[in-house]
Amino acid sequence: MKKLKDNQQGIALMAVLWVLVLLIALATEFAFSMKMEVNTTRNYKEDTESYYLSRAGLNLALAELFKEASFHSIHDEHGWITGNIIQTSAKIKPNQSPGQEESDAEQTPGQEELEEEGAVQDFDIVNRTDIELENGSITYTIRDENGKISINSASKNTLDKLLQVSGVEDKSERSTISDSILDWIDTDKNHRLNGAEDDYYRTQSPSYYTKNGPIETIDELLKIRGITEEILYGSEESNDENKKTGIANHLTVYKISTVNPNTASEEVLKILFQPEQTKKILENRNSKGFHSNTLSNFFHITSTGKITGSRTEHTVKAIVEKSISGNKAKMVIHYWNDNVLNL
Repeated sequence: MKKLKDNQQGIALMAVLWVLVLLIALATEFAFSMKMEVNTTRNYKEDTESYYLSRAGLNLALAELFKEASFHSIHDEHGWITGNIIQTSAKIKPNQSPGQEESDAEQTPGQEELEEEGAVQDFDIVNRTDIELENGSITYTIRDENGKISINSASKNTLDKLLQVSGVEDKSERSTISDSILDWIDTDKNHRLNGAEDDYYRTQSPSYYTKNGPIETIDELLKIRGITEEILYGSEESNDENKKTGIANHLTVYKISTVNPNTASEEVLKILFQPEQTKKILENRNSKGFHSNTLSNFFHITSTGKITGSRTEHTVKAIVEKSISGNKAKMVIHYWNDNVLNL
């Protein structure tokens, strides 16, 4: 009987130990689950906060753009700048509406004097980096779509020059691409000398049809005959003879009335202006921050909100158009992405 009693005590001890193991496992799982819930809640909270911080940055950018200005330009040191309106001389003409430009090619007598008088105009220097707000910070940028070539209204000559500047040396290849772009946009079914219509695209795998309409995104150009990722976005070739800088950064799908010489890249200036004019524009931009009293009306805004002490951040992008009716300005949003992945 004593031996049986000892066995029963051993069984009871084993049962207690197994119960303890089970309770420890349950407690560990519960603690892990609670930790995951806390982390998920904190991440959601921080992501929401960073999202609204990025929205705040976008509104700061819009406030800058709503301001009445004498010119829009890109400064080498200060980035985007807006010219303040100062009545310094009777020779200064009234401000142009957004998108209008006094091109060098159409200068009238006295315009040079106007630009020299305009040199006394000052401009705002705005901090757009790491702006502290509540529990985080805001960083935003403003880029100009008017400093680019409108792909939907570009001529064959302009497209050929753009391809050449971007590193496409072969003349027949440039002609094929430019003709194909124009065939993709026009509404008829007749292809140009080196272009392409349905008869070409139906032989591709998978096959598709010519759009015969405006290009809506820059990526859409990859569907057009002759255009590769290297031609569109640039290549990383070490050999200068084969290196392509890409055409994407110089193009916009929006219908701009004219190119703003204050914000256009040197490549775009070389395409659209004579060498002497390009040199003068760059000299004015380097010396006083702008070339002419030209206003833009399409703007690309990127805003990022960050949480202090955390890796959480949220980025919002938008492309807006400014229009003026009477004394009132309004913004139209053409593109919106409130969850940009910063990979």
